[in-house]
Amino acid sequence: MKPRAFRTRLRELGILTQSGELASKHRDQGYLYVDTRSRWNTNINTFSHYAVVMVKEPGVPWLSKKLGITPSPTHKDAAA
Repeated sequence: MKPRAFRTRLRELGILTQSGELASKHRDQGYLYVDTRSRWNTNINTFSHYAVVMVKEPGVPWLSKKLGITPSPTHKDAAA
């Protein structure tokens, strides 16, 4: 799934607001969180602040269930 389609689907499910922020009903549930970041903006000579929605480990199966995605089996020992 491409990023734009992914964000659109999250908006349809009510997980993201229309502006791309995490919906208030999904805060403090333990699945998703907001990571605030900043970058130097040379045009206005100051920092620009923005938020990024991140998924916690328990949120991966929760989100895949919401999206109807079946995760492929992984072997933890094989990755090490």
